[in-house]
Amino acid sequence: MHGFLAAAMIATMLLVPGAAAAEEAKAGSIAVKDAWSRATPEGADVAVGYLTITNSGDAPDRLLSASAAFAGQTEIHQMTMAHGVMRMRPVTEGVPIPAKGTVVLAPDSYHLMFMGFKEALQKGGTFLGSLTFEHAGKVGVTFHVQAMGAASP
Repeated sequence: MHGFLAAAMIATMLLVPGAAAAEEAKAGSIAVKDAWSRATPEGADVAVGYLTITNSGDAPDRLLSASAAFAGQTEIHQMTMAHGVMRMRPVTEGVPIPAKGTVVLAPDSYHLMFMGFKEALQKGGTFLGSLTFEHAGKVGVTFHVQAMGAASP
């Protein structure tokens, strides 16, 4: 009976929206949580990725690059507002993660751009990615796909 209850609890967690978003991936003093993306329409070959990075260490670190299993290319981008115009640009120098600090990759801010994929991302699905940090190294992350217009996980 205990095995059945455990399986039922796991199945319920997988079906509850947002339940899976609480998972955390770690390497060294870096923890990554709430990794998510938006569903894409058929024919789209660009998607975005968002997440929260926390550095519990006494030294700063830097997010240098990212990749995703389904995308041909992944870049770190930043949205900024200048003189009433929103601009998006690739971030080639990486994203600083302060010691004892948190950085959120979110809409209208830093985010990941996934490019060159063949199949649309479907709401409720997941995909694997990885983040590479200057000191912590590589962190594997599971992204959870939300609805097309989602503003948060």
